[in-house]
Amino acid sequence: MPDDLVLAAEFPTATTAEWRALVAKIVAKSGAEFSADAPEQVLASVTADGIPIEPLYLADPALELGLPGQAPYTRGRSANGNRTGWDVIARQAHPDAKVANEQALEDLAGGANSLWLVLGEGGTPIAELGTVLDGVLLDVASVTLDAGAEALAVGNAYLAMALEQRVPFEAMTGSIGMDPIGVLARTGETSLEREDVLAISALALKVAYAYRNMRSMTVDALVFHEAGATDAQELGAALATGVQYLRLLTEEGMPTGVAFSQLEFRYGATADQFATIAKLRAARRCWSRVAELSRLDGPTAGQRQHAVTSWPMTTRQDPWTNILRGTVAAFGACVGGADSITVLPFDAALGLPDPLARRIARNTPNLLVEESHIAKVVDPAGGSGYVEALTEALAQEAWKIFTEIEAGGGIMTALTDGSLADRIAAAREARLAAVADGSETVLGVNAFPPAGETLLERSPAPEPPGGGLPRIRWSQALEVSDGGR
Repeated sequence: MPDDLVLAAEFPTATTAEWRALVAKIVAKSGAEFSADAPEQVLASVTADGIPIEPLYLADPALELGLPGQAPYTRGRSANGNRTGWDVIARQAHPDAKVANEQALEDLAGGANSLWLVLGEGGTPIAELGTVLDGVLLDVASVTLDAGAEALAVGNAYLAMALEQRVPFEAMTGSIGMDPIGVLARTGETSLEREDVLAISALALKVAYAYRNMRSMTVDALVFHEAGATDAQELGAALATGVQYLRLLTEEGMPTGVAFSQLEFRYGATADQFATIAKLRAARRCWSRVAELSRLDGPTAGQRQHAVTSWPMTTRQDPWTNILRGTVAAFGACVGGADSITVLPFDAALGLPDPLARRIARNTPNLLVEESHIAKVVDPAGGSGYVEALTEALAQEAWKIFTEIEAGGGIMTALTDGSLADRIAAAREARLAAVADGSETVLGVNAFPPAGETLLERSPAPEPPGGGLPRIRWSQALEVSDGGR
């Protein structure tokens, strides 16, 4: 076969003008008014961040795509992508420690690689950490801790337990999960006095140099996502939080590159697959810019990402539709380059998930790896005119929000003075109104609700900490009015 063979040579080259003429004919049949110069604008839309979505995108030959594993890491943190699959993390928050342990072992035996343990308020009692991890091989299974205000004490207890079990330091992976700013966002309260900063930095230094495959800090942007933030608001707040943690660690003597290595970012993944893909790519691009401004050029500049399927998009009514939402969200997270993925069980909004829901949640990302083979391609969305344009626009908007937060005194100030809450509230109320009037569809709630549905019965789940930013679901008001509590 000749090297210069062009398979489309016998077909005429289509032009934008010809496409526009065909669009005009179709739009005219609909009766909609349109501009003769740009009839396609009838089909255009705008995201919640004000980013225009055009009907047609063409590849930009001037665009420098870069390469996976290289700055600005838009195309992925690693040159090889996730060729062996993603880290499938099972979330465990059962209030009964023995049940939590049984479920954790079942998760690990049934397809999960790692555990995400929610401890304290909203999860398993902190004192039962040893019970939850009984039988878990800490040199095999990765463990990420999520203990809120008690993260420091729980982190030290976890490392002490591993030391007692003589687990090799280098074999341990996961994260201690310290996130004091996240605690402030969720509860309205946090303690970052001088002694707290010293204790946090001391544990972070210990993890960085003794447990080289672990991380100590989590930038949990779910608190913003679950309050109704737009994608750019979520990224902007995450950037501001991450930068504050870099300051905290480096001011206590940690080298910049080591400080970057200690951070993991957690984002919400929604059923808007292209938005999810672009959000994760834009997050890496923006974080690479932070690294550049920090004069860091190395592998630790690549942002490590944990994507979690969106809580706000889940429904109590017709919960089976959540399986579809979770699958699309997981697909977007996979294609977007997340390092690890958690799919929330389809019945999570109803209470404590049952075994079937947990199994489907584990199997969803595994199916994308083993049967759909999504991991075989590195950055499959790279070069797409739409994805690249959306990534760039989202990165620009997120960076704008980040710089505004910084100019106002930083993330701590933005949370304590209410400015960030007000910004998110405006976006939240606009979207809730769209769901309420039906202009935004929620399948099974305001569109095609099942007649005479009886809600699934589940045991109540422990309430997460409150007092700060709200934790909402888009359909909750409509479900309440329909008796779906």
